[in-house]
Amino acid sequence: MGDPNGLKTLFQGLLSQLSSYTRSRIATGLRVAIEKGGDVSMIYHIVSMLSPRGYYEDLPYPEPTEYYKTYSTAPRIRLPEPLEASGMDLFEAIRSRRSRRRYSRGSLSLSEVSTLLYYSLGVTGRAWWGGPKRAYPSAGALQPLEGYLYADKVEGLDNGIYHYNPGEHSLELLRKGNYSEELQWIALDQEHVGNAAAVIIVTAVYRRTASKYSHRSYRYAHWDTGFAGQNIYLVAEALGLATTAVGAFYDEELCKLLELDCIEEFPMILFPIGRR
Repeated sequence: MGDPNGLKTLFQGLLSQLSSYTRSRIATGLRVAIEKGGDVSMIYHIVSMLSPRGYYEDLPYPEPTEYYKTYSTAPRIRLPEPLEASGMDLFEAIRSRRSRRRYSRGSLSLSEVSTLLYYSLGVTGRAWWGGPKRAYPSAGALQPLEGYLYADKVEGLDNGIYHYNPGEHSLELLRKGNYSEELQWIALDQEHVGNAAAVIIVTAVYRRTASKYSHRSYRYAHWDTGFAGQNIYLVAEALGLATTAVGAFYDEELCKLLELDCIEEFPMILFPIGRR
């Protein structure tokens, strides 16, 4: 909607739902955005700041009833137990970790995929209240992240798109097919995405975090993603594999591929994985 009057009406409708404190933060954010040449991200930056002068209103998100999704009717592939050791010291993995964009044509083993998913997004224990502990730290233990795997060259897996079920440590087959070229196009035609043996796609179910942290939740969801993403980097390094974080992609097109609405759940980052 490019009509200024239409935008004004929408904006007035939004402001009517907010407290005077939040409205004042939006006004400050608008001024900063104008000063920065139209950088609208400054509006959210200012609105999501914590201040002793006030706090945000609660958002209408119910407390989450689940910590991860399941596709109950999807065919399941039980993953092998993840490796317990790699032979590489953690400090060495941190020192040698690099973004690697050149991959050989070799396949990944199912054990390698299992290890990558478990140590990045897997359930590693149980908390005192019964909820899962995950391989990544999460704000409020709300665990908004979901993992999807596109398998192109993975031993024992048909080509296709899978959802990672961390509770069962299994893959749920969502769609068979070769989507390497489509994923490469979605990632702004970055060739290493199309050449990868597999691609891990991390998404966020926003309502889980927003049920507690209001306007600051979008920050927290990205922090969670960063924690899990570094795990992917380090596990890939320890396994002698290659990966790189990819944040440039067409959001709505990726949501269509994964059959997401891009509002309740949206993509955060891609990790193409390959042999060196």
